[in-house]
Amino acid sequence: MPNTDAKSKVLRTYNINETDLIGSGMEAEVYRYGENKVLKIYNGTSNYEKQERLKHLYDSIQSSDVSFEFPYIYDIADEDNLVVTIEKRIAGENMQNVLSRLNDKQIDSMMKTYLSASLEMQAVKLNPKFEGYKLFDDYRIPASHQKDWHDLLKQYVMKKQNEVNRYFSKDVVHYEEKLKIILANLSSEYQGNYSLIHGDFYPGNLLVNQEGKITGLIDFGLMTMYGDYLFDIATGWVFFDMYDELKANILERYLDVMISTLGEEVRGKLYFYVLIFSLISANFYSEDCSDGHYQWCVKNLNNEMYWNFKDHFLNSSF
Repeated sequence: MPNTDAKSKVLRTYNINETDLIGSGMEAEVYRYGENKVLKIYNGTSNYEKQERLKHLYDSIQSSDVSFEFPYIYDIADEDNLVVTIEKRIAGENMQNVLSRLNDKQIDSMMKTYLSASLEMQAVKLNPKFEGYKLFDDYRIPASHQKDWHDLLKQYVMKKQNEVNRYFSKDVVHYEEKLKIILANLSSEYQGNYSLIHGDFYPGNLLVNQEGKITGLIDFGLMTMYGDYLFDIATGWVFFDMYDELKANILERYLDVMISTLGEEVRGKLYFYVLIFSLISANFYSEDCSDGHYQWCVKNLNNEMYWNFKDHFLNSSF
């Protein structure tokens, strides 16, 4: 969390009380700021440049055909080395909090609502679109060197190996062979349509009202990309109850909802993108791969069901 003295100074500057705190996450504390705005104080995981890039993204989003709201940044400031933003406040409660209060029938209904929101992302238009296929390019791959969506993913998987190979080689069964399979499939030209990908589409980033309708999608960032909409669908599936906190067999139940809605032909891509995300994100929260997220990625990469992804491609273009 932000340095206490520096944070107190920011709160005084903006005439905000500690009691105005709405919530806090890994990146920022969020405070009420007037009727329709919030003030965010970042804890060092963000910087002015990153927030400017997010502001440009939010400015470019054209979402008149989408039923929920997107973030909007009004102002960015650097206050004693703390990044502060003033943003639009979107009404609603965090979906993750709501899920814990629902019964099985209500969870089933929320799964359909959740999937519908993810599918709506295809209606979002960007004007202008950000360069390349990833909003925040950690490896600074020039846009001119990114042939298409598949090529961006392939380059990221390859570059990530410098950081995680020694861990995966120990913990993932037949890792080198599996890596070759992934890279071979990403070497094919991407044939699908392009959509805005949130990249962290999970219940904690969705807001819902009392009727269970989704009112907003927040916190674009680290994995926001431009590519296959099924990437958000796939990761949203395994994020819905990532660590089985609901104890409600969510993984199987939500997979049934997705397949019944989208058709059997998407199953292979869902598996494939779960594997891709696991390869790319393993050290997001721990450089030495010593945390629970890394173990979750390893579990996915050792799940033989996912490695049957190509058997499910059927006649769909990849």
